[in-house]
Amino acid sequence: MHVNEMSVRMRGFSQYTRLSKALEIIFSKVQPLGSEEVSLESGLGRVLAEDIVSEINIPPFDRSAVDGYAVRAKDTFGASPQNPVELRLVGSVEIGIPPKVFLRKGEAAKIMTGAMMPRGADASVMVENTKLEGDKLKVFASVTPGKNVSAMGEDIRAGEVALRRGQFLRPQEIGLLAAMGKLRIRVFRKPVVGILATGSELVRPGEKLEPAKVINANSHSLAACVQRWGGVSRILGIAPDDPEIIKKILKKTRHVDMLLVSGGSSVGEKDLVPDAIADMGELLFHGVAVRPGSPTGFGVVQGKPVFALSGFPVAALVAFDLLVRPALLVMQGLAPDHGRCCLRAKLARKISSALGRLEVVRVRLKREGEAVLAEPIAITGSSAFSSMTRADGFVIVPEDVERLEKGQEVEVVLY
Repeated sequence: MHVNEMSVRMRGFSQYTRLSKALEIIFSKVQPLGSEEVSLESGLGRVLAEDIVSEINIPPFDRSAVDGYAVRAKDTFGASPQNPVELRLVGSVEIGIPPKVFLRKGEAAKIMTGAMMPRGADASVMVENTKLEGDKLKVFASVTPGKNVSAMGEDIRAGEVALRRGQFLRPQEIGLLAAMGKLRIRVFRKPVVGILATGSELVRPGEKLEPAKVINANSHSLAACVQRWGGVSRILGIAPDDPEIIKKILKKTRHVDMLLVSGGSSVGEKDLVPDAIADMGELLFHGVAVRPGSPTGFGVVQGKPVFALSGFPVAALVAFDLLVRPALLVMQGLAPDHGRCCLRAKLARKISSALGRLEVVRVRLKREGEAVLAEPIAITGSSAFSSMTRADGFVIVPEDVERLEKGQEVEVVLY
């Protein structure tokens, strides 16, 4: 889109894009990245790019699920504390060693949890339900075929799809992959996200803070957000308020999968980023009906998604959570809401909101008796980092709601 079709510098926003429409536009421009093969040890937190078919049964053989005695189930029928069944002990089975014993009618073998069931046996009796006297075993409880036995393939059968493409790999999936002997796995590539801060007033953390200067904290908080949600962050430094320098850096999109530009996204004379995106590629929206974070813009440069985020920390982080994070997840083959955790709580006090814009209210959670209360921290103030560090999550007030009452049950999205 040409710059003069959407430029709002020194004029203000005539209209805002609703959040749902903004997400629709973003999703039309992002898709899962290509795949790569990684070691099992590097798989945690990655997303499978292929179905995993097991080549083996898990467990690979029938094994006892208890410490006790392997038996033929029908030999125990009718056993009770008052009328025990007597069997003859003919051997024992060691864990990790194929059993040599073969059970015939009226026979039993000592067995440990995890040991391979001997031929002829189809159940195990718990040691607590037996008494051994020499080679005579008294059984005080009957068992049915398959009782206390983990059958071959009862967990995963050979040829079965054990894990599917798009599965996020947690420790339990890593364990299952190991159990199947999968040492190399194909996963979606991690998105590489370039992060640029703009503003002639910015200095790097640790540098001397001169009058009228501000430390660039946004690049680091955004980099942490990218890493938290599975991406690889690349901090590109600070660009002054110079349109040509900003455009030159925008060309670096060929080295990344996504670009986040913090600062210069609003309507002031020095807010140059949206115009630069439009000049270099296509600016698809600028101004979202969300507070904080309304100056957010989005476009495409050299085929790569570019987000123009507010220079104010809270506005940048809110926009990341609502707009960037879903795109980042889609690029990894995940659902846009993957990992989002919510709980229900009652408002500790009322929240007032302006109609027409979705309000994101940071809240702190506390327990009062049996109830969980959500206490709003700050309804306004997009530069207050502390409102984020004190928050446990946030409440979203929809565009068409003007007020949420004290005591009203709300959904809290947890940080």
